[in-house]
Amino acid sequence: MSIYPASHLPGRKVILNNGQEYLWFSGTDYLGMGHHEGFLAFLREGISIYGTHFGSSRNNSLRLDIYEQAELALTQFSGASAALTTSSGIWAGQLLIKELPAVISGFSKGRNPFPKIHHHYAPRVHPALWGPSFASSQISWADWAKNTVSEIQESNHDDFHVILTDSVGSPFVENFDFSLFNTLPFYRQILLIVDDSHGLGIIGKSGNGIYSELAAIQQVKLIVVSSLNKAMGIPGGVIFADEDIITTIRQSPFFSGASPTAPAYMFALDKLLESNAYKAAYDQLQNNIGQVCDSLAETNLFVSKKGYPVFCSLDVYLFDFLQDHGIMPSCFSYPKATDPAVTRLVISAIHQKEDLDRLAEVCLKF
Repeated sequence: MSIYPASHLPGRKVILNNGQEYLWFSGTDYLGMGHHEGFLAFLREGISIYGTHFGSSRNNSLRLDIYEQAELALTQFSGASAALTTSSGIWAGQLLIKELPAVISGFSKGRNPFPKIHHHYAPRVHPALWGPSFASSQISWADWAKNTVSEIQESNHDDFHVILTDSVGSPFVENFDFSLFNTLPFYRQILLIVDDSHGLGIIGKSGNGIYSELAAIQQVKLIVVSSLNKAMGIPGGVIFADEDIITTIRQSPFFSGASPTAPAYMFALDKLLESNAYKAAYDQLQNNIGQVCDSLAETNLFVSKKGYPVFCSLDVYLFDFLQDHGIMPSCFSYPKATDPAVTRLVISAIHQKEDLDRLAEVCLKF
């Protein structure tokens, strides 16, 4: 894999250290928050109030109320009952995994411990949700989901089941049909844990993520974790769940001992949600996707998802061709170094018509 050093944050374009300039169609800044003037203004205001960081535990006797304000705004945005922010998306997932025994024990309500706990890991689930019993699988997501439903149906009624999956496949885009879980049996102990890092801000109604959709599955207790550092541009993570689960996790020494996201960013997040800035960027992103989607589909090069800003290809020659024509996508192995490299084209809310026209022209030429 080639490395292309740069000294500036990419926007519509990226200039490498060797002076070469490319149209930038990579990364995960789907809503273009890295160069959003409103975001920058709110962040400057937040720094003027809170400084550059908060070197303390969230469970210290002194509490900065901006964290609770931003978490309340996130619950209203996502449709969740409660939210807890962390220093990163992967830590949101791993914190939850570490505290799963405590979360599960809360379901017993004074009964004897569950006879057996089953973990059902989706194929290619993000490492944020990997636990001690994780094992990789190469079957399709749909087959895994159907197998999981069957296994739960056939298991002991007193067993506890934990289903772990992403909301959308990454780095190679996959569209997951969560309606399959509507066939899960009722009156069982089932926890559905979903990583929405590549969905929050860009899928769901107005970009509010996967939580509201999955909350309609009555057979499960739902927890959603997510990075805030992708579409929403905040260096942090979040856990969405019922209040009792959030309370359990907040009492964890792993939460208490971890530094939080800088409060200035929490201030900016609260203001961005209050001003509907994310909604405006989401609408622009959807316009951009619509402009280029038909042209890219015509090439038969890409796998994509309707209304989603990522287009993927395993064609080994595509990356070099795009680069030769002034376009920089991504192409690297992820999450393991042994995984096949995926060429990803990412549409952003800040791309302009001429950028998208050029992308379509080059892809059609290929």
